[in-house]
Amino acid sequence: MTAVFGTLTLVVVLSLNGTFYYKQLQNDTSGSRHQLRVLPHVQNHPVEKLRRNLEEEASPNNATLLQNNPTEEATHPNNTINNQNNPTEKDTHPNSTINDKSNSIKEVRHPINSPTYNQNNITEQVTDPSHTKFVVLNRETEYRQGDVLTAVIVARDVRGRPKTYGGDFFRAKLVSIRPGEASCAGHVTDHGNGTYTVQFPLYWAGDVNVCVQLVHPSETVRVLRRVRDVPAKRGYECIFFETETGPKEERQCFTSQPPGRPLEQLCDLSRKEANGTWFCVKPDALPCSAIAGCRRDVTQKGSQSPYIEAELEQDIQTPIHVKESARAPLDDLPDCSSNTPGVLFHGYWSGNVWKSSVCRVRMFTRADARSCLANKTLYIQGDSTIRQWYLWLAAGHSKGSLKPGPAIAINKDVNIVVHYRSHGLPLMGSHWMNFTQIRYVVDELDSMNGGPNTVIVLGLWAHFTTESLEMFRARLHAIQNAIHRLLQRSPGTRVFVRTGTTREHKDRSFYLRGSDWLAYQITEEIRQIFRTDRDVVVLDTWDMSVCQWEPDNIHPGPALIDSQINMLLSHICPK
Repeated sequence: MTAVFGTLTLVVVLSLNGTFYYKQLQNDTSGSRHQLRVLPHVQNHPVEKLRRNLEEEASPNNATLLQNNPTEEATHPNNTINNQNNPTEKDTHPNSTINDKSNSIKEVRHPINSPTYNQNNITEQVTDPSHTKFVVLNRETEYRQGDVLTAVIVARDVRGRPKTYGGDFFRAKLVSIRPGEASCAGHVTDHGNGTYTVQFPLYWAGDVNVCVQLVHPSETVRVLRRVRDVPAKRGYECIFFETETGPKEERQCFTSQPPGRPLEQLCDLSRKEANGTWFCVKPDALPCSAIAGCRRDVTQKGSQSPYIEAELEQDIQTPIHVKESARAPLDDLPDCSSNTPGVLFHGYWSGNVWKSSVCRVRMFTRADARSCLANKTLYIQGDSTIRQWYLWLAAGHSKGSLKPGPAIAINKDVNIVVHYRSHGLPLMGSHWMNFTQIRYVVDELDSMNGGPNTVIVLGLWAHFTTESLEMFRARLHAIQNAIHRLLQRSPGTRVFVRTGTTREHKDRSFYLRGSDWLAYQITEEIRQIFRTDRDVVVLDTWDMSVCQWEPDNIHPGPALIDSQINMLLSHICPK
């Protein structure tokens, strides 16, 4: 068996008794449609044997076989759970394809048992990349376009001891030797026992390397999950007044009923039809109906850290050479028309252009876009990341308010109308928003008349990462019901829902309220609820951001936006 090692990076965010610590660690790794071919394992290669070999390498006099203990919650955002403890024959069988049902994204489930942590030595139990190994299987195999490269991560803690539970959050990508030439995201499967299988589709020919990042160890994921599930943790402030010259009162508001506050002390300003909850502390002298404007509590500040995430210098390794196939892997893709449930890989970057492996995505100039959207009305509703789409389509003709809306752009020459509005509360902007102008997605869907020339694009994720999944799930179900009511009234209306993306993390508070682990949980909820809905098309943009060449940014640059717009327009105008 051949094992090759390269470089892996991570940053640990750990909470001990309410105090957050950061530690930069380094790990060894290596560098890892049309139907993609998965090559078989090396002969007689179970993961337990691999782990034993790695143990002997790290500590030849004290090699031990790991026990397959379940995780507290064996999950992380870019990793799917395999119900088997080790990679199975089906995971890497040569007849397997990327669309096999067995490899589809699975719902995260809580294992029965939880690992026991020694609270006095918890920092020693954290996954440590200086001991963790990333092993490429079949390293000496002749690879061609259309193959799938498979690797295994064996996690170890800071004392070099093998981890016996999963839950670490990895991001992996395959990149060309020439910067900016090509890249794709890797698919990670968490086996719940400290081992992870990573698969990389080989879309292009040439020399490639693997980049793997451990964004959060499982111990940090535990903290993020606990913080996320705390109710009413995020403070907002709203102002109440009845006349401009009359008395004004500012009060704290929350996205759920704050614990310890009885309802008689609160204004319940929720929109139950939209599953939109909003509670404010009652003013002393004004009625609840006097609410005028809201914003997030700007007194809540994040503390700066010298670094949050940092890519460490990669060890110099011989790259993997991929030979050209007689037939390109992405030939004969179908037109973009509907959802494709169970797809593991979504495409790759070729220069600044995203090449979809799901359907035939066209490249649209602005003239092409105008021709595609002629005589159509678009309703775009969501956060500032989907507002970037509105501004691209508006092409400088926008009028109205962008925060929180409404805004409109009209092209009279080709009869295109584009509307934009935010998705309703919660909104984490620091500016004051007119409360009477805040409308939920359900409000808009129930008030519009659709039809074959109406396109609806929804993008909700960035403002929900700090909220519980139960709240977000309820919001999506309300939206889904409103979509079905709209389609019953107006058959032929096109509805698209976009997933989340990766983002930058400026300080510690960004990890707690906007970590990529949190963003991926939101993305998974969107996939689970809408990907089998025939009335909705999910525009999945997660992989696109994971393997981009530009730095992570919640508001990405032109290459990412252009490719996202190409994906949308290819569904509207596939020919």
